[in-house]
This record gives sequence, structure tokens and C-alpha cells, in this order.
Amino acid sequence: MASLPPSACCAVKFDHEGESVGTLKTVAGLHSYVTGESYGVEKVIIILSDIFGLALKNNLLLADQLSALGKIQVIIPDILGGDGVESIEKFDRTTFFAAHGPHVTTPLVNEFLKTYREEFKPKTLFGIGYCFGAYFTIENLSKDGLLDAGAVAHPSMVSKELIENLAKPLLISSGEADAAFTPELRELTIKILSEKKDLRWQLDLFQGAYHGYAVKGDISVPLIKYAKEKTVIDQIYWFGQF
Repeated sequence: MASLPPSACCAVKFDHEGESVGTLKTVAGLHSYVTGESYGVEKVIIILSDIFGLALKNNLLLADQLSALGKIQVIIPDILGGDGVESIEKFDRTTFFAAHGPHVTTPLVNEFLKTYREEFKPKTLFGIGYCFGAYFTIENLSKDGLLDAGAVAHPSMVSKELIENLAKPLLISSGEADAAFTPELRELTIKILSEKKDLRWQLDLFQGAYHGYAVKGDISVPLIKYAKEKTVIDQIYWFGQF
């Protein structure tokens, strides 16, 4: 594994303040959060969420922030079918993965991306995966994947094989204290990526940040707030190259 499976640390969250400005609607067959529609569909960011999904306001606020900063439309499809985790007390890993493991979610994500491309014909389709969603983002950055470039933050359950199959640009943002993306797994990931001489990639490591910092970290802590905000800036700047 290049990153470990979701565990209890993935379900720890701090709620962020603010009101979302996008809308909920059906997009390419899935209930979705859409923000920045006025920017059109020439370039679009698809967020593949963590295990909280649309149930967590933080995810919606993050989409709004990305959209405003990048002047780009951002969409979060509900890849969990309304079954986002509500709290750490209600997170049962076995039950969750029986319902939402790659055997279920990979075909769902692929069908969404395929349908979106056919229906809206974007010139460039970017993907961002947080925690659980990182797997499906990286999966679609293979040679035949449906995304043009991607970014992930604090990835979980990403296999060595997924990294080996990577063929399109990827930005990885992680915390120094990430229990799912350990120093050993970061080193393995860097080793594999370093051998891909024609691939654009980047890995950013934030001091003091832990798993989930970019979506649901405690932003009253200066190091966490900085890491979260810088990750958003880095993602928009990264996509601006492609």
C-alpha cells in the first residue's frame, strides 16, 4: 500500500463556520453540490470527497473556496449515495466498505465522469480527492483515466499499483503526522513517482498537520489553518498549469 485504509482518524472532524453559496442538483446522474456555475464548463474541478460526503458542510465550503479562488466551476458528486458518515461514533469501517468499497464506488465514479464528459464536453476536467476520494481520483489519472490532472490531500487506501499506473499530473498534499500516509509510505510513493521521468508530480508536506487537516482540521490551530489554506492555493495554482 502507498497509503493505509480509512480508519478512526478519518472520522474525526471539526466543523468550520460559514454558509455555502452553491446549489444541490442532479449532475450526470448523481445528486451533486455545484458552485461557480457562472464560470462555465470549459474547465471544471470534480471533488471526490472523504467519507463524510455532502453531509459535511466543510466539504461544501471548501468547494466554494476553490471556485472563488480559481474562478472555476466546482462539483462534488455524491459518490456515497446519501450515506456519508455522520460522526466517529457511527463509523463502522466494515459496514462502510461493504457498501462503498472500490467494487461499488469505482464503477459509480467512472460512470459519472464518462457521462459528465459526454453531456457537458469540458475542455479540461480536473479532479481532487480527499482521503477516501483520493483512491478514485488517482485511479482516473491512469493512461485511460477520465481526468486530465489531479490533486489529492491526505490520501487513504491508495495502493502501490495505483501509483505505478499513474500517467497524468498529480499533486499530493499531506501532513507530517498523517497516520494513513506514513513516512514509509511517502518514501515508497516518491520512489515510484521518481522513476516516472515523463510524469509531472509534486508532494507537499505540512509540519504538524494530521490526517484530514485540509477538510476537517481544527483551524483554530495556526499550523493547521495555514496547511489547509495553503493546500487550496496550491491546488488552484497546480491546475493553472494545465
